Amino acid sequence: MEEVFRCIEDNTLNNTQAMKECVGKMVCTKEDYLSLDEEKILKALQLPGEFFVLRLHYKDYDQELEEQKIKHKLSQSLSAVITYEDDGSSYEEIEKFVKYIYEISDEKQNVIFGIKKVEELSEYPITILFSGILPINQLKMTIGKKVYDLIHSDDIYFKPKFAQYRDLISKDIGIPILPVLPKLDEELEDMQVRLIDTYDNRLIAEFMADEEISKSTIEKYFQKLAYIYKALVEEKKYKRG
Repeated sequence: MEEVFRCIEDNTLNNTQAMKECVGKMVCTKEDYLSLDEEKILKALQLPGEFFVLRLHYKDYDQELEEQKIKHKLSQSLSAVITYEDDGSSYEEIEKFVKYIYEISDEKQNVIFGIKKVEELSEYPITILFSGILPINQLKMTIGKKVYDLIHSDDIYFKPKFAQYRDLISKDIGIPILPVLPKLDEELEDMQVRLIDTYDNRLIAEFMADEEISKSTIEKYFQKLAYIYKALVEEKKYKRG
């Protein structure tokens, strides 16, 4: 684990020892239920951007569905490496979390996991290492009611459409753009969109359409977002790190 520990030391200022101890326990050997080797953990840590470790218990599943801490952090991360502990009676709990995480992940993300064989579960039997957290993927989007209603009216149309535009922007700026999770803000105008930097709560941009929004006119929203992302990546803060 020498390279893993060195990588953590080189990229953390606080809680370095705790991080090393936590990540060091994530390795699962061939004697475990599902192996997770040191090399995969190292590759995740070496991705450009920040990394973050979250620990939780199987009983936190319902709370996660409500608070969406994993979903929020995963939406910012290019990689998620997960270790589950199994004392021989945790299969159903592990299966729930595995299905949930794959449901909320994107094809641009690398999600892998290992299952460690234990006699007794620790206080936090799930450890998730999120990495490749880039500033360009740490934006929060809030939208007005008409925009919200439209993009949730037809998943078959809008999900691939959003993915197509993310691909185009990603190729243009040379950085993978992950899905933004837009939230309804009833204080905004019906056709207004607002982008906020979650790091310092800074308003990045806000705009609205100058005509009634529809499947045909939403192209203008995509074009404005593309322009904003291109402008942001020119700022040093929003580059790879």
